Amino acid sequence: MVPDLPYGTAAVIRHEETVWIEQSYGDSEGMPICRFRISGDGRVLLSESLVRLAWSDLYGLFTEPVMRTILSRMGLVSFHAAALVKQDAAILIMGQKGAGKSSLSAALSRVGWQLIADDLVRIVERNGHCFATAGGTVPRVNADTARALGFDPATLATRWTNPRAAGNKFVLPAPTAGTPPSEVPIRAVLLLDPRGSDLETPDWCRLGGVQALPGLVANLTPDPLNPSARPTREAMRVTGGLLRQAAICRVRLPDRLDALITAAAAVDARLAEGGCVAA
Repeated sequence: MVPDLPYGTAAVIRHEETVWIEQSYGDSEGMPICRFRISGDGRVLLSESLVRLAWSDLYGLFTEPVMRTILSRMGLVSFHAAALVKQDAAILIMGQKGAGKSSLSAALSRVGWQLIADDLVRIVERNGHCFATAGGTVPRVNADTARALGFDPATLATRWTNPRAAGNKFVLPAPTAGTPPSEVPIRAVLLLDPRGSDLETPDWCRLGGVQALPGLVANLTPDPLNPSARPTREAMRVTGGLLRQAAICRVRLPDRLDALITAAAAVDARLAEGGCVAA
């Protein structure tokens, strides 16, 4: 049984003229389980782990916190977001913890959308167009959300192989839509506000560029060597491309899991109308 895997600690290591970023992960008692060292330019990755660490746990750490560091240090632009595709166009869903990003992503997967990146989305810009690239596609939800989507948590695997691990979630079955596309043009970005207990259906508001910019910037992957630094010129250039290309909307979901599928259907219908149209 693998011990708890809380979110890891990061440290900067300097050896002569070389800079390395170390990310360590341990059990609930603080004993180390695995660690990664990423070179300052993001091009070299070293790792070591205990034999008892399951490969799925190691892969889960690599595809999110470690990959964030790699992308940032290589100067590649990414967002804390989910990306889903339907009819050859992608949407990005961004939101702080508790706003419903994972729940909405999972529910949209039940109404015809295909998840191509669950929590970390790299954006590439080419010939004036922004594309979402495929990444980790393991949808994870808590037990109540799984039940609202028609799944029995007792039949589902957990994110970490130890079901008692801190922050553990349930992994939904793999989609049957086939291999996701590697790059998809982005049609819309949904910026989720905290859920509303007074809502029966999603509340929408399309944003202009000045209004939308802070929400996008807040979800850019920061530089682990300088988390409080302003976004790079490349990050702002790609963000500007998103503002020109995609409809950016503020969305609030009902704070009721029994309305989750209905809310996803409403989001799907609104997007089918041509993006995030005004409420």
